[in-house]
Amino acid sequence: MRDNFRSTFEAADDQYVRIKTATIVKDGTRSDAVALNGLSPVRMMYPAGWKSTSPIVHVKVSEDGTTFYPLWTAANTAYTIPAVKSRAYQVSPDAFRGVTYIRLVGTQARGTAVTQGTICPISVVCRLI
Repeated sequence: MRDNFRSTFEAADDQYVRIKTATIVKDGTRSDAVALNGLSPVRMMYPAGWKSTSPIVHVKVSEDGTTFYPLWTAANTAYTIPAVKSRAYQVSPDAFRGVTYIRLVGTQARGTAVTQGTICPISVVCRLI
């Protein structure tokens, strides 16, 4: 089933969501590319195995799934999301309008990438905006 297909019932429900997974491999610092397929992330959920020395996730975006660029806000700051194990964080879906692919990078506060000690599947809750 395609991600952007919705039944009549689902189309009438603005809260209909799809959960995608951005996985950071063991000893890795960044996730695989996640295709948004016309959806926008609304929440990030971190697993219990998330490394606590990586309290922030930087978001990178791409149109082709190969070349990624850091996402910046209109205020000229890097778009970041808090990251604490076993927690879910709301994100602004408007920041992702028109974005085709995302990649997540776990970092320290200053932006230095942190390797994860285990496989870390981050749940990316998305919906049609």
